Amino acid sequence: MNNSEFAENLLGVYHGEQLGEVLFSTMLQSAENDEQHFILASLMQLETEGKAVMRPVLARLNMSLADNSDAIAEGATVARSMASMSWTDKFAAMASAVRDVYLPKYEELQGLMSADEDAAAHKLAVFMGEHERVVLAVCENVAAGKSEPTAPLSTFLHFPLAAAR
Repeated sequence: MNNSEFAENLLGVYHGEQLGEVLFSTMLQSAENDEQHFILASLMQLETEGKAVMRPVLARLNMSLADNSDAIAEGATVARSMASMSWTDKFAAMASAVRDVYLPKYEELQGLMSADEDAAAHKLAVFMGEHERVVLAVCENVAAGKSEPTAPLSTFLHFPLAAAR
């Protein structure tokens, strides 16, 4: 295990959570109905919880807990770039990005830290891979027009949101 490689990747995942939180928050501002609002708010909640789960390990490793301005700007930029897309096309694009870019990074983290080396860091790495697979499942569900597209979130969120606003 390379501690610096794990730390670098962990920080990248943390910034990915920040990007996702801003992405969904920005998209939430243009939700067209209660269902869209619930889906986007639930995904935003997942990203918020992801950041919170990461902080104890980040702090123990003396890493920054501050928001990254580049990640935040990128999240807002991505949301604005998808503004003219249809609802399902937005989620198809996000599913593609999660599948091709983010999920591999999150899954790589697990291989960089064994439970024997640091049980809490390994547990976090496993959790973050599961977290990103939930994001992917919800995006694929919305893109495919499935009923109850947020079902994968029901057992994953610690603080789930109510469906009605």
